[in-house]
Amino acid sequence: MTAERKKLLEIEGLTVQFGSRRHPFTAVDGVSFHIFQGETFGLVGESGSGKTTIGRTIIRIHPASGGKVTFDGKQINGRIPRALDHEITRRIQMIFQDPMASLNERAKVDYIVAEGLYSNGFHLSKEEREKRVEQALEAVGLLPEFASRFPHEFSGGQRQRIGIARALIMEPDFIIADEPISALDVSIRAQVLNLLSELQKARGLTYLFIAHDLSVVRFICDRIAVIHKGRIVELSESEELFARPLHPYTRALLSAIPQPDPVAERHKKLLVYDPACHHYGPGNQPAWREAFPGHFVLADDAEFAQYQKQYA
Repeated sequence: MTAERKKLLEIEGLTVQFGSRRHPFTAVDGVSFHIFQGETFGLVGESGSGKTTIGRTIIRIHPASGGKVTFDGKQINGRIPRALDHEITRRIQMIFQDPMASLNERAKVDYIVAEGLYSNGFHLSKEEREKRVEQALEAVGLLPEFASRFPHEFSGGQRQRIGIARALIMEPDFIIADEPISALDVSIRAQVLNLLSELQKARGLTYLFIAHDLSVVRFICDRIAVIHKGRIVELSESEELFARPLHPYTRALLSAIPQPDPVAERHKKLLVYDPACHHYGPGNQPAWREAFPGHFVLADDAEFAQYQKQYA
């Protein structure tokens, strides 16, 4: 009998709004999903879809307007005790998209990497902090002597490794990687992805990997959720999503992936998703449904029947 996998993070009906009470803008609309301990969960969508907002809400940068965020059995959104706040700050870390903008240009690498140790109740001596910084830099493939340099002295890939080291020094259980390779050259992207995979195996990490490129998340993620305008429209295991894409928005994203074959690229058909084509009546609103085992899609009755018939 297979042991039940532990859900490290659970999100139920998460809503995030910005703006005033009179004129709110809903960035995330009733999102629900869970992430198992030790897995890499991909969240994919175009710019403005709400994927980064979800990551920032989990780490408590943005407040949730509604719903529930549970980490390791404890609700972490809203007002929480200071002790739990310190625990969450240590156990959940984030790798930001732009390695240049997320690093303090006026600080040296040793302070940037060790900054979390100063502010989260770690009572370490100077020698102990320096040792932790050295270990974090070595874990991401950087030399210890880099600690005395400034961020502008490094390449984009090296700066992103510094950002990863800053997260690792807190010894987290869960890392939110917000498009960690989108600002990097193509030749460096594979190195960073391989580094993240190696760190996960060595340290038992759990990732929420946010991206807009489905071809990238296929390489690193176990399961993928596709988000459009603040709502998740499809969720399944990675290979299942590529084998049987159901929602038209997922198909549009897949059609945009560049083909390595020039002939195939020239003749491929680019799909465009138009939400205006979906006219839902008052009594026929789309619902979250399981089309195949572990494969969920947002669809009304007619659409759901069509998806099942297509892959019957």
